[in-house]
Order: sequence, then C-alpha cells, then structure tokens
Amino acid sequence: MHPDPKRVIPIKLGTSHCYFLPSQNGAVLIDAGNAKKEHHLKSVLTVFEHDISDIQYIILTHTHHDHVGSLAEIKKSAGAKVIVHKDEAEYLKKGRTPLPKGTMLSTKIKVRLGKMLRIGAYPAIEPDFIITDELTLGEFGYVLKVFSTPGHTAGSLSITVDDEFAMVGDTMFNIRPDTVYPPFANDQAALLSSWNRLLETNCQIFYPSHGKPIERAKLEKSYEKAVRKIK
Repeated sequence: MHPDPKRVIPIKLGTSHCYFLPSQNGAVLIDAGNAKKEHHLKSVLTVFEHDISDIQYIILTHTHHDHVGSLAEIKKSAGAKVIVHKDEAEYLKKGRTPLPKGTMLSTKIKVRLGKMLRIGAYPAIEPDFIITDELTLGEFGYVLKVFSTPGHTAGSLSITVDDEFAMVGDTMFNIRPDTVYPPFANDQAALLSSWNRLLETNCQIFYPSHGKPIERAKLEKSYEKAVRKIK
C-alpha cells in the first residue's frame, strides 16, 4: 500500500510547505518550515489522526532557514532521523546557510538586503544521514527515492514516491502562471539538468515548497521555454 496524492499531507509551516507522508509503519516528513512552527505541525497532524512521534525520518530538500527553522524542535519531539545532502550538511551543523542568488532583478535586490540584515540563521543540528546522490527507503510500504537535484542550491534534493509523484523543494516554484522557474537559484544550468532528471521519472505531479502542486505538462513547458532562452 502506498499513499496516493490524497495521502500526501501538505502543511504550511510559515512561508513554505512541508509534506507529511504517512504509512502503517510510520511516517516521513519532507522539510521543517520556518522557526517556531512545531506546535502548528502537531495541531495539523492531530486533525489527520497522526502524531509527531509517527515521524521516522525528516528529509531536507535543502537547508535554507524557511525549510529548517523548526527542525531542531521537531527532531527532538519526534525522535526522528534527519537526512541531508553532503553539500548542505556543514551549513546545518553551523546553523546558517548562505542566501541563494536571485534569478531576476527584484530577487537579486532582496538577496542583497537579506545579506545586509544577516537573514538565514537557524538552530544548528547534527544530521543523522548524509547522502551524496541517491538513497532509497522501502520500509513504509512504498518506494521512496531521494536524489540530488542541484541548482537552487548545490545540495538540493528531490524525493519521488513509487515513481508517481515527487516533492521538489525549491527546485520549482508554482507562483507564476507561465513558468515554474524559481526566483532564486545558485546554478541555473544545473537547475535545468535537474528538471531534466525529474522529467526522466514517471512522475505526473510535483509538489513544490512554494505554491500549489505542479502538473507534468507545466514543467515540460517551463523546461522547453528555459532551454530555448539559453540557446
């Protein structure tokens, strides 16, 4: 038995979504939102008849402050193991991840202001598992594949479930009608390679951290548009 999209529970913890994947053998949480959101997570899980102690793993799509702000609290309450890419692990241990580059003028200005205000700190934490490229978890009754999708950051990860749908962090944003291109990305060439890797899966729905779920057709159109622009 695997969770269909109705059993992927999106939970907005501040400015970004995390995703709760339940099963009869425990649960997986994708990302941990902004700071001081543990209570909200507990409240939402209670509505769905789950408990924070169900969480066995917390997989980080990356370590920006809006994705790991409540990580230390949630990890402590759940007793969960934290999974992160090797290129993000040292940031997590130090409690600060550099802000990403803007991909347009407005976001470049935001990044500059954010650096001046020293935005980006969060409670430091020691990860339990550090991966380099791929990891497969199968103990929950579905096949969960974690793999590297750099671009937004060097250590960005995406997660597929039974090769049917994926959680993609900030590798895509669904905040504009014409594209899923993120407003922030450190390596735009790597980002397009990661989109291509995601399109090589059989996934039909992609769950971003910002915005509503993305249908495969929109990703395909965005990818083609971005490739034409580069050429």
